[in-house]
Amino acid sequence: MRSTEGLSLTDCLQVYLFELPKYTPPVNNGIVTDAMEQWLFFFTQAKFLSGNELRQRLPDPVFTEAVRILEMIARNPKERFFYDARLKMERDARAHTQQARLEGLEQGLEQGLEQGLEQGLERGEMSGRVKVLQQLNGLPVSSTSELLALSPTELTDLENELHRRLRKET
Repeated sequence: MRSTEGLSLTDCLQVYLFELPKYTPPVNNGIVTDAMEQWLFFFTQAKFLSGNELRQRLPDPVFTEAVRILEMIARNPKERFFYDARLKMERDARAHTQQARLEGLEQGLEQGLEQGLEQGLERGEMSGRVKVLQQLNGLPVSSTSELLALSPTELTDLENELHRRLRKET
């Protein structure tokens, strides 16, 4: 499967198309064991069998849950309303969580970029001051890449040392 942009979504997904009207359920009352046959049986026979009969024929926990949901929905409109409301609430909560994550990520990126720019400008200014102080002290001027390779603490210490030297000379 591919997205509309052409990205491969997954190679672990299989899609099956069944023509349910052509399905013939097994005539014996035994347990249905084949996974695809179980789904075909469930989709075609759920409306004709009771919950207990479906649980006996399809003992897999997936079908136990599906039968439970069908029974709850079939009870009365009020319970169906509550079921639909709960599903909507769960979907809304997932959507809100996902939106909050996206907003947090965007905010974190913005803050990170701002901090990175501020730190970069600050280090650039410090390396510029160090170069000027080296010239004033009559020392060889370091390259920008050499100075930016130093940690902020090392740059500050170097700048302070060059200031002290300059004060001693004057």
